[in-house]
Amino acid sequence: MITSAGVGSGLDIENLISGLLTLERAPIDRLESQKNDVQVEISAIGQLKGAVSRLQVAAQAINDRTTLTGVKAISSDDAVFTASPDSNAVSESHAIVVSVLAQQHKLTSTAYADEDTAIGTGSFDITVAGNTLNLNLTASNNTLAQVRDAINQASNNPGVTASIINVDAGSKLVLTADDSGLANAISTTIDPGLTGFALTQLDAALDASFTLDGFVVTRSSNSFSDVIQGVSLTLTGVGSANLDLQPDSQVLGDAIEEFVDSFNSLRGNIKALRLGALAGDSTLLGLEKRLRDEISSSITIGAASPAYLSELGISFQDDGDLSLDKSKLDTALNADVGKVLDLISDTSVGIGGRIDSFLELYMQSDGIFDIKEETLDDRTDRIDNQIERAEFRLVRVEARLRTQFTALDNLLARLQTTSSFLTEQLPNIARIGNQNN
Repeated sequence: MITSAGVGSGLDIENLISGLLTLERAPIDRLESQKNDVQVEISAIGQLKGAVSRLQVAAQAINDRTTLTGVKAISSDDAVFTASPDSNAVSESHAIVVSVLAQQHKLTSTAYADEDTAIGTGSFDITVAGNTLNLNLTASNNTLAQVRDAINQASNNPGVTASIINVDAGSKLVLTADDSGLANAISTTIDPGLTGFALTQLDAALDASFTLDGFVVTRSSNSFSDVIQGVSLTLTGVGSANLDLQPDSQVLGDAIEEFVDSFNSLRGNIKALRLGALAGDSTLLGLEKRLRDEISSSITIGAASPAYLSELGISFQDDGDLSLDKSKLDTALNADVGKVLDLISDTSVGIGGRIDSFLELYMQSDGIFDIKEETLDDRTDRIDNQIERAEFRLVRVEARLRTQFTALDNLLARLQTTSSFLTEQLPNIARIGNQNN
């Protein structure tokens, strides 16, 4: 196929073909523009889903009573103990008096010139909590450093760490129990062949001992979670202090604040999309209106009088956003945490559950968003098919135009040749006429 039409005739046929193809391509350009609009709409739906998901998570959070009804632990003196509650803790108070802190057992050896000094030959056994490490020291493995390494690297180490300290008297081997408490005391058996090698106690093995509301408690460790339900205690020093477990309204307040922030974030997305990619989309109007109705409506718990979220400091501003009066919320929490929980997390009527259930209509599989995205995907597929058919037709049109213009090019070239020949013959015809006259 000739791809440089016009060579024979001199006409700018390539530009003629290009111009005609541009006109023929106009429908494809319109389809591409339509496809781009659909892609922008799909992206906008994805953005809206993200904002709705955040609000749904916030609604689920304020609807989860178990995570909102926690307690906080307050120690009157952290130098005596610290405390950390979990979801099983309940509000109560305790008096704690610590008399003894748990301690690891520690032994030290006699002094040697340095860590490379041999300590003799023979057996050296170390036992902790009924488990024994048997070392057989020979001339090839009996320096202070080698004994330390053999203990630390033993696969059946019973729970002891060896180290070497260098003091004025010389180098000493130190054995420290890995765990505190009497049950983890270190005992040793030293072969007489280890002449001069002996161990003395640096720190005794001790159990923690304290009283809880006057009751004696002992533990092998200073940290434990099996004395007070739902509370992990860490003893830090000898003395007395009080433990107060109080309702933690901070968690509840933070969850409510996140709910308000999430609603306003969603509404900001709705406003932007209404002016842009989803202008005129009824989904936005229905979503915003229903949310506003749910948040504004009364909440009736049992036989109590109807209540409103405005009593918690949650109300709509003139611009449609939610505002949170933290002072009013704190007052409500201090006055009656139970009522606040009922309003936001009651199983049947609390605002958290109602908003969650409503938004699930949008977020669930085959929900409103899924259906809308599937519709847009189908529209994209149809446009792609139309573009493919139009592109195929354009190829055929280009082939036809090139055939036609090639024929025209050849015809014009022949006509130009004939014209040139006739022009050349005109003088001869004139001479013949003159001779005849």
